[in-house]
Amino acid sequence: MNTLAVNAPAIPRGPSARRPGPWLARAGAAVWRAVQASGQARAHFELLAFADRCEATQPGLAKEMRVAARHTLLG
Repeated sequence: MNTLAVNAPAIPRGPSARRPGPWLARAGAAVWRAVQASGQARAHFELLAFADRCEATQPGLAKEMRVAARHTLLG
């Protein structure tokens, strides 16, 4: 039987083990901001597209959708 024994890296324990390094926290925050910006841009586009589709049958709803789309740009 062939067996390969490898020492596994030590698993960090204690309070410092639960905290990511500062670089990881900054990277995570940057990714989160990018995801939020992407979602806001998508929501803006979808709300305007929906407003265009329902303008003829429900002008009041279309107006509300355009107001909501404007608010997605403001954050």
